[in-house]
Amino acid sequence: MSLLGARLRLRRRQLGLRQKDVAGADSASFLSKVENGAAQPSLANLRDWAAVLNTTAGELLGDQLALEAAKHTILLTDKCLTYLDQLPASSLASFLRQLTSSATSLSTPVPAPPEDPSLEYLTAKVHLHRGEAEQAETLLLKALTRIRTAPWRIFHLSLLCQIYERLSEAAKKREVLAELQTALAQLDYEELLSSLPEPEFLSSLELDLLKLGALLHTTQLTRA
Repeated sequence: MSLLGARLRLRRRQLGLRQKDVAGADSASFLSKVENGAAQPSLANLRDWAAVLNTTAGELLGDQLALEAAKHTILLTDKCLTYLDQLPASSLASFLRQLTSSATSLSTPVPAPPEDPSLEYLTAKVHLHRGEAEQAETLLLKALTRIRTAPWRIFHLSLLCQIYERLSEAAKKREVLAELQTALAQLDYEELLSSLPEPEFLSSLELDLLKLGALLHTTQLTRA
């Protein structure tokens, strides 16, 4: 069963609907084939079914969700690979496959990441997990000379704190922690909310930043 088919079936059953309730009597058999991974729907089919299921085509496809889950489980190779197996072949999926394999096999070399903040961060995490704190430090410091967006600077600085803890570099840890606290203090949730771009320019990065700002905003309210 494909990821799309499994997610379609799960959502339909969650709502207590039959296949003909979703696709109509004439197309119920086609929906059955899609759910079993034996056919692929058109985008029009998918949008129509999504409307009946009170969701979106993107949610049903699940590729972005599987990709994000693969990144989050990069240190858990078996679980990460189950997510990657659901994704179409790509250079990104290939890189993540090698990276997660290197997390649990010291004989597998850690691949060099492209200049992508998320992949540099994940690669540094794998290095640290393998006990290669110096390599992780070098990678993050190089990335930080280029990264200007708040979410990835915060994630990189946070990981650097862990690295300096591992290396017993107390002075460096204090310096990075101060920079991290400054970056966090500058996140204004209301400002972030009002400055969200138009839909065509929106990326997951803005949403990650908004979520982080919302978390900090909630934390500040509970302390007040």
